[in-house]
Amino acid sequence: MAIPSLILKRNLRKNLMQGQPWIYQDNLTLPKDALASGLCKLKDQKNELIGWGIYSPQSQLAFRLLTLDKNPPNTAFYEEKLNRALSLRRSLNSDHTNAYRLVNGEGDLLPGFICDIYNKVAVIQFDGQSMFEFWDQEFLAQWILQNTNCNTVYFKPRHDSQLKPISWGEPLTNYLIPCRENGCEFLVDIKDGQKTGFFLDQRDNRQYLGQLAFGKSVLNLFSYTGGFSVYAGLNSARSVTSVDIAEGALNLAEKIWQLNRIKTPHKTQCVDVFNYLIQDVEKFDIVICDPPSMAKSENQKQLAMNKYIEVFSLAAKKVLPGGHLILSSCSSHISFNDFELIVGEALSKARKRGQILRFTGQGLDHPYPQACPHLRYLKFMDLIL
Repeated sequence: MAIPSLILKRNLRKNLMQGQPWIYQDNLTLPKDALASGLCKLKDQKNELIGWGIYSPQSQLAFRLLTLDKNPPNTAFYEEKLNRALSLRRSLNSDHTNAYRLVNGEGDLLPGFICDIYNKVAVIQFDGQSMFEFWDQEFLAQWILQNTNCNTVYFKPRHDSQLKPISWGEPLTNYLIPCRENGCEFLVDIKDGQKTGFFLDQRDNRQYLGQLAFGKSVLNLFSYTGGFSVYAGLNSARSVTSVDIAEGALNLAEKIWQLNRIKTPHKTQCVDVFNYLIQDVEKFDIVICDPPSMAKSENQKQLAMNKYIEVFSLAAKKVLPGGHLILSSCSSHISFNDFELIVGEALSKARKRGQILRFTGQGLDHPYPQACPHLRYLKFMDLIL
């Protein structure tokens, strides 16, 4: 089958040379006979080859760059990218930490593909149907089995997908995977948990929280399975309260608490966080507010900003004088500048003033292209109030 060609409508060669990996449909003349996702050529207005990428005919994001080489990518090309990704994570794969992201899509020059490692199990996902159609799952799975400590690879379809799970290697008899992060023991639900099961991008921020927690009362809002809570408990917090609307996540948080044999008192509250913040009167030395993404698209951005302001202002009122307010957002549509504006509005609404101690993002296993600051999606801020 002939490889289709996409033609740029305007000169975007410089953008691609600088590292921009995406071209949207409006900037391309598309082939009329290519109806399926697959490898394609990208050419300029003079019909000269620029590079090779993935064509997604059903998406506004129609082209994802793979290489600017004259020759098309082959098996050796993909193996080289996978080996490079693995090499970047060497410092993480140890007895101390065996849960990390092995491949972070565009950040590792493997667009639309992610792979998270949980001890001996690798969980893979694809950014939509077109990326699933393009990538050779068998090749990826066998490479992972041969080049990592994993004995099982599990494809977990996204929550909005009609695809079915697939596994390679040793059959899974239990989808609750024990793993370790910075010496903390966790259980990750790779089947029914959010994303691939756990939020590995917050690893460094969880460790930072642990350094603050000694002797403090800690409130963890949108706690999920208690990642921040466990770090606080293991670092001798005086008390920890985990609040989430998902009963199953809180039940797993309790199991993880017991697994780590933490002596700190731990209370869980299965309730809507907004309702909890309005109704509960207790205040804490440290309040962590890490809500799920509130902006799924650019059109939802302003509404999301308003929601962040509301919940952050309520969270600020729960902090004792001189205490820590830790705020986070995982939405790529909320920039670091947007986040600073949100925090400013939230503190003003709560009639508080803050001193920033830390403002950071995701860990080293979640790289992103320098030309794509919007893929630096995670924001994490610690303020003294």
